[in-house]
Amino acid sequence: MNSWRKSHDLRSFAAQLESQGELVRIRKEVEPKFELPALLQQLEQHRKAFIFENVKGARFPLIGGLLNSTERLGQAIGNDTSGLYDHRHHAEAFLAAIGAPIAHEIVESGPVKEIVITGDDINLADLPVPTFFELDSGAFVTGAVGISKDKTDGRLNMGFYRSLITGKDTLVINASSMSDLRRIYAAAEESGEAMPIALAIGVPPALLMAASGKTPPGMSELDLAGGLSGQPVEMVKCETSDLLVPALAEIVIEGVVDFSNKVENTLGEFAGQYGPETAPTTRVTAITHRKDAMYYSIMAGRNPEHNTLGAISTYGMQKIIAANLREQFPSIKDINIACEPRLGAMLHIFISIAKKDDEEPRKLLDAAFKATAGIFPVSMIAKRIVIVDDDIDVFNLEEVEWAIWTRLSRADKIMTIADVKSWELERCVNEDMESVRVGIDGTMDMDSVDKLLKPIIPGSEAIHLDDYLD
Repeated sequence: MNSWRKSHDLRSFAAQLESQGELVRIRKEVEPKFELPALLQQLEQHRKAFIFENVKGARFPLIGGLLNSTERLGQAIGNDTSGLYDHRHHAEAFLAAIGAPIAHEIVESGPVKEIVITGDDINLADLPVPTFFELDSGAFVTGAVGISKDKTDGRLNMGFYRSLITGKDTLVINASSMSDLRRIYAAAEESGEAMPIALAIGVPPALLMAASGKTPPGMSELDLAGGLSGQPVEMVKCETSDLLVPALAEIVIEGVVDFSNKVENTLGEFAGQYGPETAPTTRVTAITHRKDAMYYSIMAGRNPEHNTLGAISTYGMQKIIAANLREQFPSIKDINIACEPRLGAMLHIFISIAKKDDEEPRKLLDAAFKATAGIFPVSMIAKRIVIVDDDIDVFNLEEVEWAIWTRLSRADKIMTIADVKSWELERCVNEDMESVRVGIDGTMDMDSVDKLLKPIIPGSEAIHLDDYLD
C-alpha cells in the first residue's frame, strides 16, 4: 500500500489528532442507546475527537469527532491552518479542487477487503450504531458515504444518507428530495431493475468532504476528493455487485434495494428538530471490513461535526449565486450563504454592498430571491436574505445582527414573501409545502450615514497582541 495514500486515510488522521492531544479514548463499556450519544454530544462541544473502545453488544469500536471544526477540515487535507482558517478559506480549497479534479484508480484489493462476510453470517448488530434521540425510530448509521450508480450517465453517485437499521440484514437508506439518490431511486423503481447500493463507513477525510458538497454536472465526488487530497482515490469492486467502493474504508455494507417495502422513519435533524422520511428497504448482501475496523459515526442533531460537514454543501451554491448577482450588482462586496443550526433548517444569505442609492438593496433582495443555486431555486432553500453595508463582515453573524438592529429604520426595509414552495427540511410548512420568506435591508439610509458609522481603530488589522507578549 502506498504510504502517502495510507497517511491520508481516516485512521491516520485520527492518529495525528491523538498525537496532538485532540482525541479522547473511552474504555468503559457504554450503551449504544442514549448513553453513547450523551457522551458524544459532550465531547463534541469540547471539539474533541473520540474513540469508544467498548460499545455494549458491538464487535467494533466507534470513532468520530474528527472533522468538528473548519480548521480540522483544512488540516485533514494538508492545508496550513496555523493562522485564521475558516469556511472562506476552505471554500477556496474546495473550489480549487473542483477546478483540478484527479480521477480515481481501480485497484485489485485493499484493507477493506481483509474480512468478507456474506449469507447467514451477516449481522448489523455487530456494529456500534447509536440510537441518538428519544423519538428516533431506532439506531441510525449517520457517517456512511452512500454509493449508487446513476443510470443516466453511468457515474458513481455519492452522498450522506441517514440509514435506519431494521433487522439483522436489513436497513433503510433515506434520500432527501434534494439528493441525487432520490432521483436514482425513482428511475430504478420505474425500470423494475434490481438496484445495488453500498454504504462505505470510515472513508478518507477528503471523500467525506466531497460527499458533503455538490459537484458540478458531470464531475464525480471521487474526482473532487482526489483534487482535495492531491492523489487519486483508490477504489475496489464490491463482492456482490459491480459498484466500486473506497479501498481504504474501514467497513463497507453492500445491499440491494427493495422498492416493494418502504418504511417511514424519524431522526433528530441538524437544525434541532425531528425529520420524518420514507424510503425503501435495503437487503444486505455482504459486509467487508478491515481486520481491526473502526465504525465511524457522526453525532446527529445540532452538533459540530454534523454542521461543519453540512456547511460544505453551500460552497458550490455560493459561487453560482455570487456570479449571478455580481453581474447585475457590481456594488456587491461579499456574500455569505450561512448553514447555521442556530438559524434553523434553512439557509440564510448575507450580502454586503457599497450601495449607490437607497433603492438598490430592495432591488438586490428581489433579484436574490429569484436567483438559482445550481439546481435549487434560492427561494426554496433560503429563509432570509439580509443586505448590509460594506463595513460589515457578512461572515460574522454578530456584526450582521448588529447592523440589522442599529440601521433598520423603516417598515418598508423589511419585505415578506408569502406562500413560497419549500423543501421537507422546513417542518413548519403548510399542507402545500409552502412557507414565508423574509428580506431585510440592513443598510444605512444615505441621509443618515454620518450618524450611523461603526467606530473603528485605523490600522488595527495590522497590529497583533502576540507581537507584544514575551
